[in-house]
Amino acid sequence: MEAQEKIETRKDEIRYRTDDTRRMVGKFFASPVFKTWYEDMLDSDTGEVISIERNNLLFEAGKYIDEETAQSIAFHLQCGDITEVEVSNQRRIAQPAKRYTLLPFKATAQIGNKKKSFILQAQSATLAIEVVTDYIELNFTSRFVVDSVKAMPGVIILNDRFRRAVEEVEGGNEAGEETPDGEEARDDTKYYRIGADIIAKSMDGEDDTPPMSYDFIVKTRDIDTAKAVITAWLNTQLKKEAEKEGREVKTFEVSLTSASPFNLNAIIPYAFCVAYKEDEKITITTD
Repeated sequence: MEAQEKIETRKDEIRYRTDDTRRMVGKFFASPVFKTWYEDMLDSDTGEVISIERNNLLFEAGKYIDEETAQSIAFHLQCGDITEVEVSNQRRIAQPAKRYTLLPFKATAQIGNKKKSFILQAQSATLAIEVVTDYIELNFTSRFVVDSVKAMPGVIILNDRFRRAVEEVEGGNEAGEETPDGEEARDDTKYYRIGADIIAKSMDGEDDTPPMSYDFIVKTRDIDTAKAVITAWLNTQLKKEAEKEGREVKTFEVSLTSASPFNLNAIIPYAFCVAYKEDEKITITTD
């Protein structure tokens, strides 16, 4: 009978940190090993002395540790370049890349006997699952399973404040009629997914550039109000850009190319999502 090939996964991994070279031989580096030091530099703008972290790569992740490599590690330990290294019984070279911007995701979950859908923002599918799990635990009472998470690149999730601003002008949300967190309690609104072409106009009213296509998700009363919400968002964005560049705000025309109800139960607030955002750590690596 032919012996079955042993399949190893992370569940079989033995990983530890050590400064004992005898425990390193025959293993692999589990993470890259850097010599790290700090240099003081004078900030020419403020006149303050700031410390800059510098790193020099000594050993790459996944490299096999033989006797010769162990001797090199011992040298760097004695010099104080490093204090320990992380080793593993498995050779793992590929490292998950990190995205430092938020991407829209649609998550679905079976909560009790009902299927629920959510829109959220996260840096990865892994973090998206964490965000929606946290949100469901805080806002529902039944057992649940997250069934799927799908990235929706390019989709713009409009903040509810734009809808409220539009409805206040139209008299649909008068002062005191609705609290900022009253969105889910309303039964006269629903979610829409809307495609729109935005055409910038020059000073003489002619089309300045080719149309730019956008994809929006917004909760509002109807398509007309949705268009007004999109226009309010664009006004805000263009005003910010104009102020930053020191020019006048461009005029534009919004043309809806598609509009349909979107099956969704809630948009998880941006402030909730951003709590899971991992910030980029900037370091300087030298050769």
